[in-house]
Amino acid sequence: MHLIAREPFTLVDTGPLTEDAWGALRHGLGRHGFRVEDVERVLLTHGHQDHFGLAARIERAGRARLLGGRLDRRHFRGVRNGRLLLEALTRAGFGAVARFTMVAMTAAVDRFAEPLSSWDELAGGEVLPGDGYSVAVRSVPGHTPGSLTFEVPEAGVLFTGDTVLRDITPNAIVDEDPERPGEAFRSVSRYFESLDGIDAGDAQLLTGHGRSIPDFEAHRVKLEGKYAFRTGQIERVLAGRPKSVSELCERIFPTVRPMDLYLAYSEVLGFLMYLEDLGRVERLPGRVRERWAASPQRMANG
Repeated sequence: MHLIAREPFTLVDTGPLTEDAWGALRHGLGRHGFRVEDVERVLLTHGHQDHFGLAARIERAGRARLLGGRLDRRHFRGVRNGRLLLEALTRAGFGAVARFTMVAMTAAVDRFAEPLSSWDELAGGEVLPGDGYSVAVRSVPGHTPGSLTFEVPEAGVLFTGDTVLRDITPNAIVDEDPERPGEAFRSVSRYFESLDGIDAGDAQLLTGHGRSIPDFEAHRVKLEGKYAFRTGQIERVLAGRPKSVSELCERIFPTVRPMDLYLAYSEVLGFLMYLEDLGRVERLPGRVRERWAASPQRMANG
């Protein structure tokens, strides 16, 4: 979480719903002479539990106004389409044990957030006023459909949430598309579009996890190298026979822990849909399981 210690007294994200996080919040505010009851505004970068988990508790403690992305509405409300996920995991070729583990692990994280009953929805493009500062809101779908960044030009800072992280490559999570119910959110394709739209200038990027990023353009070069490696991995594995998502996960993440299998699934499926959008791979539907293959044109070009 980050603090803007000017009126309206603002938090950017809240941490998860744990007593340790609540204690850390109170201690951190106290170091600056504030209490939780003094918080007037909470800006939520996205609807993952580790970022909005304490928001409802902060609101009840005082007078905080909550603001978050419109397209993360289901996340903030704690609503999941379990049937859609099970169907997708079956098509991906995962066995019953793996499917159960992934569904259980995605549900288990819900205990780290209290669902929100109401908040002010942001779509991106808004400018929020402050005493001697402003907050420019930008929509950056990818990590989640409703991810946002918050820029404070007067301070030369850009709050990125999990859209840009210094020491971690963000995982663009595959979930249901809030604008196309019943379809998978094409997370990686949207994420790359969002990265292209970030104009940080000389701003320092304050991230959701880890250290700040002083130079976004230099960091972007490193990111592109990592993502090129991932797409190359997938295309090399598909150079032979067509494979299911589960087979690709086994090849690319051979030592993944069961609790992280859903993240591996999201990574692989997200990049497959991105490569599909580029015409470099194609989906081969089956009666129960679907497979993916390098596109004929791609194979012809070597």
